[in-house]
Amino acid sequence: MNVFNRVMMILVILVIFLVLTIGLFVPFESLAVIGGVASSTLHTLNRIRPEFLLPFRALLILCAILLDVLLIGLLVLEIRGPARHTLRVAKVGGGEVSVTAESLAERIQYHVDQLADVIKVQVKVAPRGGGVDLDLNIQTGADVNVPEKAEQVLEVTRQVVEDKMGLKLGRKPRINIHAMPYPGIVARPTAPSQSPGQPTPPTPPAPSSPFSPTP
Repeated sequence: MNVFNRVMMILVILVIFLVLTIGLFVPFESLAVIGGVASSTLHTLNRIRPEFLLPFRALLILCAILLDVLLIGLLVLEIRGPARHTLRVAKVGGGEVSVTAESLAERIQYHVDQLADVIKVQVKVAPRGGGVDLDLNIQTGADVNVPEKAEQVLEVTRQVVEDKMGLKLGRKPRINIHAMPYPGIVARPTAPSQSPGQPTPPTPPAPSSPFSPTP
């Protein structure tokens, strides 16, 4: 349904874009075309026989109701927001149990955040077949051992997904670690670049020592 909503929104934006662009570029011609179409439509409607006028109006009212129901449904879906993805728990027998992807992401974020030197954690969960795909963006301190910290994050993530939540990993989690820069580091100023062909400025002579022997 989210894909359908996006397609409809794209089509509406394209139609509005074309109508406004054409209308503003050639306003007089556009109004003339609209007036001609309206006059032709009104002339056609006036030629409808009286016995067909009532069914025709009923058909128009039915179309209006269907369009209103469709638009109200799309509006309700947009207001409610995207549907929550549910993940089926594999280690439960005698019934079907599922958890939301949001609850899994929150639990992983909580446990990974308890690790030392971890400052911030962002977790993205996506269903994949019978398991889940995980992307973790982790911000750590400056003096962190990246391979060791990645192993800790992987182990905590596996424990949460498989042992605590009863889910399966679709593939190995992707972990992106961003270590904070060391405080107080200032970049050294670089020497000014010299364009080719520019003469090298003369080096000033070293001042003579007042105690140098005279010839």
